[in-house]
Amino acid sequence: MMRAFIRCFRAEFIKHRRSAVYYIHIILPVLCAVVFAGYYRVSGWDISTKISAYLEVLASSIPFLIGIITGQALQIEHTAGSYQLMLGTISSRNASFLGKLIFMLSCFFCATAFELWIFAVLYPVLPLRLFAKPLSLLSFTAFPLYVMHLFVGLRFGKGATIGLGIAGSLLAALMRTGLGDGIWKAVPWAWGIRAMDVAVLSWYDPQLYLLAHGEFVVGMVVCACSSVCLLTACLLWFRRWDGAKSAD
Repeated sequence: MMRAFIRCFRAEFIKHRRSAVYYIHIILPVLCAVVFAGYYRVSGWDISTKISAYLEVLASSIPFLIGIITGQALQIEHTAGSYQLMLGTISSRNASFLGKLIFMLSCFFCATAFELWIFAVLYPVLPLRLFAKPLSLLSFTAFPLYVMHLFVGLRFGKGATIGLGIAGSLLAALMRTGLGDGIWKAVPWAWGIRAMDVAVLSWYDPQLYLLAHGEFVVGMVVCACSSVCLLTACLLWFRRWDGAKSAD
């Protein structure tokens, strides 16, 4: 199983060598960081509001970007042979699914770290080490979203996973408002943006952070349990999937 997983993981880098996936993970982080850092240098907002707005926009855009990236990755599999590279070339289907999942998560982690680093360099109001917390929380809360998008993309096609990403980003922004109070813990697309709020509170308002910490921990526990359940269910389903669904 482990050897098969390593083979699948390495194969993903080769499959996407000439695709748009790498360019998306490089160009978008640079553009986002440069735009925000440049605007904040001339903006009159206070620092806590600037950092909070930047992280919230980053978190709310992640579902949409996951939808595009997942759709692009699955389009490659469909074009190469109707997913037969995933289903027929490796003895372990679990390894094939996990190889693609971990590859996309690795790209996400590197792209997010790259963007936060550029932003911290161009707009140095906080020590770079403080951005380790948003990076870890964004990666943690993105995991179940990638699992869901992989399932939706494989089962219903590329258009469905992009549509889910659009809806997820809109829902994430909505859950940031008072409408999300009390229910955000049960909404996967709200976990990332709410986690960014708590990260900012830990820097600028320790007392309010302590009040919000208990609810935040509950939300992250729900996220972890949901991730395990979603991954288990998807692996069981993928073992029986015939690859017949079109990527359109």
